[in-house]
Amino acid sequence: MKKFKLEKQYQRMKISQYLREVQNYSGRSLRNVEVFLNGKQVRTTKKLPSGGILKVIEKNKGTDIKPIKLNLDIVYEDEDLMIVNKEPFLLTHPTQKKADFTLANGIVYYFKEKYGQKMVPRFYNRLDMNTSGLIIIAKNSFAQAFLQNFSAFEKKYLAIVDGIMETDDEIIIEKPIYRDGDNLERVIDERGQYAKTVIKPLKKFDDKNVTLVECELFTGRTHQIRVHLKSIGHTIVGDELYGKGLDIEKGIKRQFLHAYKVKFTHPVKKEEMKIEIPIFNDMKEFLER
Repeated sequence: MKKFKLEKQYQRMKISQYLREVQNYSGRSLRNVEVFLNGKQVRTTKKLPSGGILKVIEKNKGTDIKPIKLNLDIVYEDEDLMIVNKEPFLLTHPTQKKADFTLANGIVYYFKEKYGQKMVPRFYNRLDMNTSGLIIIAKNSFAQAFLQNFSAFEKKYLAIVDGIMETDDEIIIEKPIYRDGDNLERVIDERGQYAKTVIKPLKKFDDKNVTLVECELFTGRTHQIRVHLKSIGHTIVGDELYGKGLDIEKGIKRQFLHAYKVKFTHPVKKEEMKIEIPIFNDMKEFLER
C-alpha cells in the first residue's frame, strides 16, 4: 500500500496521469491496483481535488512457483525491495528442466512465511547459475516498474581471469555480441548488439597466473562479461564455455564471477542506494591457497 499527500498544483489532474507522471507508476501496474481518495474508493479517471490523501493498494498477484525453504542470505530488505546474495550452483528462476530448489522457490517461501500469502518474485536482474552475488527483487509492481524505467543502475562484478594483465589502467570494451543460430556460445560480430564493459585490474597473482578484476556493465547482453573478457585474451577462471574449464584439485569448481556492487535510486525514498558485499568464499579461498 502507498499513500500520497496531494498538493494543490495537481488539482484537476486525472489520478491515472498523476500516478504515471508524478509517482512513476507504469500503465501496466495501474491495471492491478485499487485507488482510494480520502478514504473512498474511486476510479483512476477521477480528477484530483486541491488536497487530501490518495491511497493505492496493489492486488496480490499469485504465483504457481512452489514455496521451498532455502537459506537466503538477505543483504537488504524493506517494504518495497529485497536484495539477496545468491550462492553459486543455484538457478534464479525455475525452468522446464528444473522446477524446484531455485532462488525463486526460496523467495516465494520467505514471502509466504512473512506475509501469509504466495507473492510473485519480481526479479530486477538475474545471474547465471554458477555466478554468485547480488540479485534485486521488487515486492510490488510499482517498485518493479520504477527500477526498470526510471532508475539509473550501476552494476559491478568481481572476476578472476586467466593470465596476468599487462596494464593497470581501465580497459574499455565496446564490441557487439552476436548469437549465431541456436548456439549457446556468443561471439564478437558486427551483426550483434552493441555492448560495453569496463574492466579494471585490481590485483595480480603471479604464482597462480591470474588477475582479479572489476567489471562494470553498461549494457546487459547475455554472457557479456564472459565474451568481452575472452575477446581480450583473459577468460574467466572456471568458465566451461569460454575458458579453460574446471579444475577440482585447484578448487576451481565453477566460473569465478561474482556480482558484488550495485547502485540505484530507491523507488519510494528516491534516495541513492549503494550495496556492496565481499568476494564470495570460494573465490577468496582460491586466491589465498
